[in-house]
Amino acid sequence: MLLDSVIELNSMKIHDIVTRGAAQCALLPAILHGEDRITYGDLHVLSDKLCHLLKSNGLIGGHSLMFVGNSIEYAVGYFGISKAGAVPAPTPVSLPLNRLPSELEYCDADYVVTDAKHTEAVKQSARNVPTVRAVITLSDGGRDMELEWISSHVQAECSPLPSTKNNDQVAVMISTSGTASDPKRVMLSHQNIFANIESFNEVAQLTKEDRAAIVLPMTAVGTHTTEFLAYLSVGMTIHIYKGIFVLGNFCRLLQERQITVANVTPFILMNMLSKASEVARKLTSIKKIFFASAPFAQDPFSQVISSFPNVGFYYGYGLTEAAPRCSTLLPEDQMNKMGSSGRALRNVEIKIIDDEGRSLPAGRLGEVVVKGPNVMLGYYKKSNLTAESIQDGYLRTGDCGYLDEDQFLYIRGRRKNIIITRGISVSPEEVEQELVGYPDIMEAYVAGYSDEQLGESIVAYVVPRNNSMPDQGHLKEFLRSRLNAAKVPSRIEFVEKLQRNHNQKLIRG
Repeated sequence: MLLDSVIELNSMKIHDIVTRGAAQCALLPAILHGEDRITYGDLHVLSDKLCHLLKSNGLIGGHSLMFVGNSIEYAVGYFGISKAGAVPAPTPVSLPLNRLPSELEYCDADYVVTDAKHTEAVKQSARNVPTVRAVITLSDGGRDMELEWISSHVQAECSPLPSTKNNDQVAVMISTSGTASDPKRVMLSHQNIFANIESFNEVAQLTKEDRAAIVLPMTAVGTHTTEFLAYLSVGMTIHIYKGIFVLGNFCRLLQERQITVANVTPFILMNMLSKASEVARKLTSIKKIFFASAPFAQDPFSQVISSFPNVGFYYGYGLTEAAPRCSTLLPEDQMNKMGSSGRALRNVEIKIIDDEGRSLPAGRLGEVVVKGPNVMLGYYKKSNLTAESIQDGYLRTGDCGYLDEDQFLYIRGRRKNIIITRGISVSPEEVEQELVGYPDIMEAYVAGYSDEQLGESIVAYVVPRNNSMPDQGHLKEFLRSRLNAAKVPSRIEFVEKLQRNHNQKLIRG
């Protein structure tokens, strides 16, 4: 449904997805959220309505911060903003409200689109930011739209759009979901997004007959591009999970709506594994499960594959700056390339370099760099950081990894997270993978601390499964059987939960 040629790729805008959807399958359901539903035709009509509301009030172009939870309103707001020639800046509703004014200032937000649940908090924050002129509240599945002026300077022009040539105009500003205390906005162009959708859909083989479930935040780049936009681009029906995540409720959604495609986290997969026989018996329609984020420990992942023999698992590697997907491990390669993030997607080049920027041969560990039409335009208002991150057309990911002889990528953690102990480099992610492979451990976080004798000592913080209390001696023996002795934590502490940011990513010190 999406593209017929490269020429179209270079001229389309993200809102053309819904315009084409309305032209080709107007009566088909596009999104369902609880009892709310919207067709492709109505999504086009309502996003047009929002576009007209914005333009008729002089809100043309500029930047719009979106503070909307996973919902039909999110879709109406997203496409309406784009149709009005503005750049949406999706923001997680889990963001602490005291940080909202700084987000508005950093994004140079001209107006905010929100939902009824958050409108009062948004108005309060917006009144403290001089650039914000209005707040638009969407409710009743996007059918109701209310505009309230915040600034008295309603005739002022919207902020200029950063743009370059052809289809390199900024389409969206996505917040990085990393663990840094100073998150950045990544400027992705229309071409970045369409290139990533096309290459992802090529390996995913999605069709309009598929029914997808969205459970992760739509403001996160993976959900934004390779779920929300990718699904709509082929005419699929999206079912948005409603409410706080509960495995039983999620599985009920998959079962009742006969979902064929879902994108989850390793944490959700581990929960599914804990009740594998019960879940597998109920989920008869699911055919494909996509996941990314942290690498999955090999032992539990092998159990997941064997527990769900009728499901194809697709493990991917990517980052916000690459729109995001760079590689995918296909179901047929899961067992013989266990632990890999797969091969590069079409039109994406992945190579490994050393500290001097020289390419490394197969099997050598170094920094992963990526090149392709999916690589970002840059960081908003951070040109120096952009220049450091993109060199000679390659995006320096900051991840450590290697390519094998068959060009399969293996990620071994973040360069800045490396712990130096007893003279060797240790990736905390590698140790964490092994820890969560232990039957009684749900999650783990590994850090290095200054040690006069060792350089750094390794400490692990683990969350036990089902309130169990693993024996430390047995746990360390388990790790010694899988890791170099120097990589085994010198101290293991049991905690109730791990510290995460507003995007639910692990916060590393």
